Parts: sequence; structure tokens; C-alpha cells
Amino acid sequence: MYLALFERNLGVFSQREQEHLREAKVAIVGLGGIGGTVSIVLARSGVSNFLLVDPERYDPPDTNRQVGCFSDTIGQYKADVIGREILRINPAARVEIHRERLPLEKTRHILKDWDIVVAEADDLAYSSKLLYLAQELRKLSISAMPSGFVGYVMCFPPSSNPIQPETLFGLPGNLSYEELHTLVESPENKCGRRWYIKQGKWRVDWFRGWRDGEKGLTQICPSVWICACLAATEIIKFLVGRWKIAQAPHMWHIMLADNRIKVEPFKLTTRLFNRWALRAFSIRTLDIGRQWRSIALRMFERELSKAEADERRMDEEAERKLRERCK
Repeated sequence: MYLALFERNLGVFSQREQEHLREAKVAIVGLGGIGGTVSIVLARSGVSNFLLVDPERYDPPDTNRQVGCFSDTIGQYKADVIGREILRINPAARVEIHRERLPLEKTRHILKDWDIVVAEADDLAYSSKLLYLAQELRKLSISAMPSGFVGYVMCFPPSSNPIQPETLFGLPGNLSYEELHTLVESPENKCGRRWYIKQGKWRVDWFRGWRDGEKGLTQICPSVWICACLAATEIIKFLVGRWKIAQAPHMWHIMLADNRIKVEPFKLTTRLFNRWALRAFSIRTLDIGRQWRSIALRMFERELSKAEADERRMDEEAERKLRERCK
């Protein structure tokens, strides 16, 4: 029955390679836009062993991008819905479900028996610690982050010398989860993600609301599903062992508004900005850090005002083009 379901894969994979996919054990922590879609793509590729971890239920705003969110699944646990969909694809699949947020130490114990870790919890600090934990356990781990019209996908292979994802992004290493969570949620750190506006095409008013903790991360279905499919592809390549994966510090960089998808290194300029800005903000002597932080936030607010003016001009131009098209 299994080969009948996945026979078309054999045009690319050998039967033995398909067996590698069948035997693989994939843990997916976070079953939102990325995690849920990766689960379904892998299930349709013949992966047959899943650990699904997510404490959340579907809400109406999930409908725009989450593969398991329908009018009749709102209010249901994401892990339950995705688990049922996997079994609808392959009734012989094995699915283990946890409807809770697992403490990192408990996660360490559970992940020992799994080959791949997809770290897609909504909490960026938690996912970063999970990526590092997976490397320590000699597991391949995957991170994907779509944001508006932009996104990245990055692989962290099994390693005896693991990379701390936060240091790769220019954040201080060796922080506790609590310290890292506080840092990544701070307005200063969020201001460093100005590429959400430039590449992701966020509306400026939404970015301000997100920076201030009033709005969520804006995401659209095309970017989310493309990132998820690329993440699933990297997992498949690793499992069959035939093609090079996009290994950190390299990443798949998706820029849909610019008609570009390519593998490239994570930007050194972004890393250095985060590193030196955060160090400067932390200087306590003569209150210098607070002053620099205040100056930086004012400068960034001026950048946002300029971006807002550019946005208004683009809105006017788009409206003009639409009127001409409708004549």
C-alpha cells in the first residue's frame, strides 16, 4: 500500500531512498503556518513518523495562511488537526501528539529519539534555544521565518561544535531563555528589523504597532507556504543524502516582491548592526547606553516617517494604475 501511495516519487528517488523517507522520524515543534505545512508536505512525500507539538488552537486570523485552519476547525487543537490530516494521507503513519508547550529540558529528553527537528514555535527565543539543543543532540534542525513578502529558510546540521542561532543573528550568546526572550521582544531589537518594511513590504503603521507589542507578525500565505516547501525540501535532501543543503550561515532568501529566491549568506551587516547596537545600548557608564538608545529610537522614527511618505506615494501610483486599467 505504501508504494502505491508514493509511487510517483520513484521517478526521482530510488526505492531504498524512499524507504529512508518512510523510516525517518521528524519532530515538529509549532504547527502554525510553517510547521503545519511542512508536516503535510512531508507526509505527502512519504515520511511516516511524526512528533507534533503545539499547545494552541486555531483562531480566525490563522485562516489566511495555516494549512489546517478552516471554518470547521477553528477552536480545535492544531496538533490534533494536523495529525488527522497526516493519517488521511497515510493511514499507516505513526503520529505522536503533545498539546502543551514543553519545557526545554523535557524537550531534550523527548527529541533524543527523533532524527529531524523543525523549530517553529511562535516564541523566537524558544525556537532559537530549540535549534541549538537539536544540534547538541546531533539532529538536523530547520528554521524558517516568513514576514510579509520576504522570508528565509536555514538548516543547522548535526554538529559537535553547534552554532548558536542568536549569535548568527548578531544577538548575544549564552543568554538564558528568559534573557533572550526579553531581548528579542524589546523595541530596540525590533527596530533592527527594518528589512520587514524594505523587503517584506510591511505597512509602516503595522510595523509601529508590532514594535510596540500591539499587533502580530504580518504574514501572507504565498511567503509562508513557499518557505515551508523549501524547508521540507531541505529535510528530504538531507534524508536521502544526495544533494547539498542550505546550511547556516547560508540560507534560502525569499524576496517575492523583487522576483528573487536564492541561497546566500545571512547578511553580515545585519549581524554587525545588531551586535554593536545592543552592546552600545547596554553601556551603563555615565548613562551613555540610555542616551544612545534614545537617540537611535529617534533616528529610526525619522526613518519610519520617510518610509511612510514613500508608502503614500506608492499607494497613489498604484491607485492611478488601477484606474487606468479599469478604463
